[in-house]
Formats: sequence, C-alpha cells, structure tokens
Amino acid sequence: MIRKAAMLFLMASVMIFSAWKFYINAIAYDPLDEEAVKHAKIKESVVTKSVYARSWGAEIHEKNLFSPTRTYMEPKPIPVAPPPVELPKRPEIALRGIVLDTFGDYVAYVEINQAKAMPLRKGDKVEGLEVSDVTEKKVVLKWYTEMITMSIEKVKTLSNRPRMGK
Repeated sequence: MIRKAAMLFLMASVMIFSAWKFYINAIAYDPLDEEAVKHAKIKESVVTKSVYARSWGAEIHEKNLFSPTRTYMEPKPIPVAPPPVELPKRPEIALRGIVLDTFGDYVAYVEINQAKAMPLRKGDKVEGLEVSDVTEKKVVLKWYTEMITMSIEKVKTLSNRPRMGK
C-alpha cells in the first residue's frame, strides 16, 4: 500500500511539475521579453543583436488583427431616399351644368366618379379636388398639382360650310 501511495505521489508531482514547465515555457512565454534575450548564451555580435530585435514597428502593431485595442466600428448608415409618392387614381369628373345662385355666385354641378352631381362653389374641396374658379362657361379644378379646366361650350366643327343632306 505504501508503494502504491509513493507511486501515486511521484506521478502527481511529475504531472504538476510538467504542467508548470509547460505554462512557463509555452503559455507565459513572451518572445519580445528583453531579459529572456539577454540571458541567452550566445556570443554578442552585430548579427545576433539584429536576430533578437523586434521584427515589426508600431505601424504593424496598431494594425494587428488580434490586438485587444482594436474595436468594432459600426458602418455608417446609408441614407435611404423615400420612394416617390404616387398620386392616387384621378377621379372621373363630368361637368353637368353651371347656374347662378341667389347671391350672385356661380355654382357648378360636377359629377365625381359617376355619383350624383353635387353643387360646388369657388374654394370648395371634395375628394382631393379643389374648385379654383367658376365662371359662366367654365370651371377650373385643382387636383394635387394638376389644373383641370372643364367647359360647357359646344364643340365647334372644323369647317363652316353648310351640310348637304336630305
């Protein structure tokens, strides 16, 4: 039993000693440590001094990918232009007539999207349409930026010659 305990103690001490040597020589080793280089038993000469000199400068050290001083930089957001605003479908408009009311103002009867004709005066706003002007023979409507002029005048023919008929 004592022999087993001694063997176990010896094996544990060898394991601890080898782990400690591994830590010192491999994990905690700093190749740039000046004291480790000074204690090397090599003849001092110009050639050997250049062998142990640092192989990079501050510029490479700053650009080192694995440097703890480097941080993640978020990219700047790309400004996104809002999409152009599409105008809604233009309503179907029909002028049914213009009358003079009792106050001396002209009133236009306009049919919008085949609904019942409604009376509109100058300045009225209905379904995106604004009445800009109402005169005896025409109505001017504003739909967003588009100006719509509607008239009750009859269409004139291209020629004024008399018709030949029955």
